[in-house]
Amino acid sequence: MIFMEFLECIKKRIIQDDELKNGFYSLILYGSFVRGDFLENVSDLDFFAVITKDESIIPKLRQVLEDCTKEVNAVEVDLAWEYLENIGDPLRKGVPFKFLTIYQEDFLENHIVVYGKDISDVLPKYKFEDLLDWRIERILKLIKRSKGNTKLMHILAGETARLLALINGAKSLRKNDIMNILEKIQDEEAIEIYRAYLDGRKLKFDENFLVGFIESRITKMGRHVNKP
Repeated sequence: MIFMEFLECIKKRIIQDDELKNGFYSLILYGSFVRGDFLENVSDLDFFAVITKDESIIPKLRQVLEDCTKEVNAVEVDLAWEYLENIGDPLRKGVPFKFLTIYQEDFLENHIVVYGKDISDVLPKYKFEDLLDWRIERILKLIKRSKGNTKLMHILAGETARLLALINGAKSLRKNDIMNILEKIQDEEAIEIYRAYLDGRKLKFDENFLVGFIESRITKMGRHVNKP
């Protein structure tokens, strides 16, 4: 019931505002809420807006989303956005969001068009191996930028654990699927990190531990990419 109510609220607010109504190509809800593994006070509520003209509408759209989703109890209402002209190759144009690149399959399977048109046919199809190679390089760069920021380092460690599960056979990004594979491969550190995330996103590890975990698992994943 809450699901239908907040979607209808968003649509109504957009239709009543000409600036919003004419300002973007698509507004999409995706991620854990659509997958069915959303956790109150743990998960984000993820939206993606594809803009046709002017990004100045984003603050107004963000306010609409926050107003209409108050009862969902998300940690954060996350609104990513991109220009329509960049959607045809997000890896090389605009911002290479994870859900459009390395996690594109999950996005395509678990998204709802809240307003406007779907973008499924617009997105290019990438090879997972190429995306994994790119994502590994990206994470290594982000480690340097995140030094001293415990929250960001926990996020990177959680991302690394999730990638590790995917290349070891996780069939989806569902939290149970990720945890089951981490337990299957018996990576105790990855399990601890992922459990801390599920347990209210607890920041329970120090930076040295997190950096060591990320770098060691990234090395393993790099070997996976470079297998003959």
